[in-house]
Amino acid sequence: MKAVVLQKGNQLALEEVSKPEIIDPDDIVVKVTTAAICGSDVHIKYGEIPGIPPGTVIGHEFVGLVDDVGPAVTRFSPGDRVDVAAGLWCGYCPACRRGEIQNCSQGAVFGGGMFRGKLLQGTQTEYVRVPNADMCAMKIPKGVSDEQAVLVGDVFSTGYHAAREGNIDTGDVVAVFGCGPIGLAAVISANLFGPKRVYAVDVFENRLALAKKYGAVTINASSEDPISRIMSDTDMDGVDIAIEAVGQPKVLGQAIGSIRRGGTVSVVGLFPGSFELPLQMLGLYGFRLSMGLANLAYMNQLMAMVENGNVNLSDFCTHTFPLDQAMEAYELFEQHKDQCLKVMLKV
Repeated sequence: MKAVVLQKGNQLALEEVSKPEIIDPDDIVVKVTTAAICGSDVHIKYGEIPGIPPGTVIGHEFVGLVDDVGPAVTRFSPGDRVDVAAGLWCGYCPACRRGEIQNCSQGAVFGGGMFRGKLLQGTQTEYVRVPNADMCAMKIPKGVSDEQAVLVGDVFSTGYHAAREGNIDTGDVVAVFGCGPIGLAAVISANLFGPKRVYAVDVFENRLALAKKYGAVTINASSEDPISRIMSDTDMDGVDIAIEAVGQPKVLGQAIGSIRRGGTVSVVGLFPGSFELPLQMLGLYGFRLSMGLANLAYMNQLMAMVENGNVNLSDFCTHTFPLDQAMEAYELFEQHKDQCLKVMLKV
């Protein structure tokens, strides 16, 4: 079968690989129908996420049809249409019992993580083995498209996690820095908590237009300083919560500079390097910082919002390619060509 594979020298290529089989009793094998390209896949390409060996199939966002089930699987049968979380968790370690599945001691993300001592191959391919399926996968409701469902397993879940970690309260003022798919999902999610206002900061007008459609007050950081604008609008107080959804030191600095005393910065961007915090200032400000992978345990609730029409993610998908043209899809996505936001790979 065909798959997008990491090669030596941080190159990606479409290669032939073996079809996965059931290994553990709680596995399912899923025939992929739609996969998506994520910004973190590009980080992997450039060696900015260490520990992923050459030969690894890339990708962690996908939906498909159950092809085979292990003997211990109780919730799925061949032919079921399923959405799978971008990363797996065990369900019984101390972190999982606290409800912090993103901190699972055995957890791993598809496309390079280790789960139960085995490499978790990625999802930009034709078939994927899914361990611990009863816990980490869900059936897709009728009427929900692949394009929306695939976003629930990572993008929407991560944006929602960013908003939850910010502890947004009714009447709060929020700023989301970065209006890629994660940032836009954070804008949508922040508005679920009843804020007074949500700012959206980016440099691409097409992304800001979508953020405005989702109810945000937009700031183009290429034409005005977002910190000055936010401080002016809030009588020099700052926002209650800032969400960083880019993974760039400059943007994190803007998020930190925009918050009020006692405010919170919720970070879901992935950073390629270190960042120096101005602790001499932040120690006096009562600064709160939240970082880490997203808690994916809210997929059922988020899927319900999509199913009943309260949330519509269809505008996220701007381009679709067949898996055979995955390299062309990566070129378009990485270079932000043709106002690209999210690319789907059809299998």
